[in-house]
Amino acid sequence: MKAQKKAFLQMLSVIGKDGMLLMACLLPVVCGILFRLGIPGVEALLCTYFQKKELLSPFYGLTDVFYSMLAPAMFCFAAAMVVLEERDEGMASYLCITPLGRNGYLISRLGVPAVLAAAASGALLVPFSLQRLQGPAVGILAVNGGAYGLLYALLILRFSSNRLEGMAAAKLSSLLMLPAAGAFFIHDGMKYLLWIFPSYWAGLSVSEQQPALGLAGIVCAAIWGLLLL
Repeated sequence: MKAQKKAFLQMLSVIGKDGMLLMACLLPVVCGILFRLGIPGVEALLCTYFQKKELLSPFYGLTDVFYSMLAPAMFCFAAAMVVLEERDEGMASYLCITPLGRNGYLISRLGVPAVLAAAASGALLVPFSLQRLQGPAVGILAVNGGAYGLLYALLILRFSSNRLEGMAAAKLSSLLMLPAAGAFFIHDGMKYLLWIFPSYWAGLSVSEQQPALGLAGIVCAAIWGLLLL
């Protein structure tokens, strides 16, 4: 545990010295402020202009689902970039044969960031969610977000050999967020095709107001993770 803690703190030091990765970690806070203050304001302007009672508000829940995955994605993206850099420099192989070991290395680089990202996601959802989510809804979305972040990092590492390729893989992997929208817009048989995507279950838990449905997303993400490891 001491070696894992030291390795994790060393990774934080690397992130803190990298402007791009540091900004990626701060982005969820900035987006939370913009979403919370900007979207309701835009909704008010649009409703006044089009003489409607609501336009965007029926989809506030979808915004919250996407936001719940943003912090984990950014934190785990930063961790994945550090791993890619260490892999490119040969440091990853060296660290795996130290007392830290391969499992300790993976925990410090992926496991701990995913857990902390889930906690951060829950903490950010409380003040910034547009639907004012609370209790089980926040908890389920936060855990789903952490699982998505871990899966996001694994996809980047699986299909990249350096940071440049990692940036491209990150853009493609972010598409895994999109199935969450299917829970709000797809209601026919096509929805069954989305069951294999963790984000779909997160979206469904909000659209149906049944947080327990999010548990299926966690199981789904775990299966994806086992296949990618």
